[in-house]
Amino acid sequence: MGIARRMRRPSWRDPRLGIGLVLVAGSVALGSWAVGTASATVPVYAATRALTPGVELRDAVALVEVTPRVADAYLGAGADLGATVDRVVLPGELVPVSAVVAADEVALRSIVIPAGARLPDGVRAGARVDLWFNPDPPSGASTPATPAHIVAGDVVVQSVVEEQSVLGGGGFGSVQVLVGDEVLPALLQAMSADGSLVVVPRGGA
Repeated sequence: MGIARRMRRPSWRDPRLGIGLVLVAGSVALGSWAVGTASATVPVYAATRALTPGVELRDAVALVEVTPRVADAYLGAGADLGATVDRVVLPGELVPVSAVVAADEVALRSIVIPAGARLPDGVRAGARVDLWFNPDPPSGASTPATPAHIVAGDVVVQSVVEEQSVLGGGGFGSVQVLVGDEVLPALLQAMSADGSLVVVPRGGA
């Protein structure tokens, strides 16, 4: 009958022990790297209110934390907040680097339009609207000489000032819009003519 061999405790010289230690150390290091990478964040700016062309970023943005893999696409801490944007960035959205331009690069004019009727719910800063002119009928006539028509289409609302009426109607006021030089003459002519300008939200605004 053979004699059973007694099990021996592995020695530190045993190569299997060395390989095991290397594997354990590697697993710990990999886990630490993964946890550290997952918890790393980078500060970028998000809009605290609607950003429209011509509005300076200062006082309209705040820093938020995002993962490094997306941070390069958005405006980071230390950026020039005296700049503006060339398109609308809605409240809560991150500010894309591609949307930021110098203030003097915006080729739009800001003009205030008195609301000729109750402002629709969709009219707000950052919305896109059409400006319609509704002529008054000539004296003694029941209908205007020309029908209502658009004088400026697809313009951006920069800000809205609403006024509450004494009867509690509310919703009236003025709308500040951004327009190009090509539509400015027609818009100014409509504002001085007999009739009213009506602000109409575009679909999806």
